[in-house]
Amino acid sequence: MSLFIKGVQGSSRKQLTPKKIMQTKTAEKSPFTIPFPNISPINTAEEATKQGHYDDYYRFISNETVKIEPAKVPKNLHLVCFNRAIGETEYVELLRTEGKRPCQNAPQYLLGLMAAVPEDKMPKELRNKYLVAAEPDNRSSAFTVECGCRCFLFVYRYGGDRKLCLAYVVSRRWNDRWAFLAEDLVP
Repeated sequence: MSLFIKGVQGSSRKQLTPKKIMQTKTAEKSPFTIPFPNISPINTAEEATKQGHYDDYYRFISNETVKIEPAKVPKNLHLVCFNRAIGETEYVELLRTEGKRPCQNAPQYLLGLMAAVPEDKMPKELRNKYLVAAEPDNRSSAFTVECGCRCFLFVYRYGGDRKLCLAYVVSRRWNDRWAFLAEDLVP
């Protein structure tokens, strides 16, 4: 089997074999990990909105609606992007295959990361990626919005904008724009 596509310039054609198609698909969908060493947590939503280099934030987010358990010690963090749509909790197992796990006390450390790294210093690989503090087994990492949906803190990043928001999983899937806050499996 071969697939032909028209080249970008002129009328020449390129032939793609099944092997080349698989290599292309694999290259497009490879996960990547970006390390962020020694990130200190931020333990209140209001402190985070002041220090996080945000352009804006969801006004529902406050110390009363987003109650965060205090965390104290700095951590070495990673943002892991799978570059493909994944199931609602599939990221937990995928992180394990990368030697990672969801960051414990993820909201505090996502807020700390945003305070430590302004948007212009974020790695280019993360451009237009949404950063999420999804920690499925920790009730203090999930929040409930007005409609009653269970949500996680996330940072909307697109076209240079940076907004602190709450996200819930649509259709039980995360699309390819999400990067998950993680830590080493064995710290």
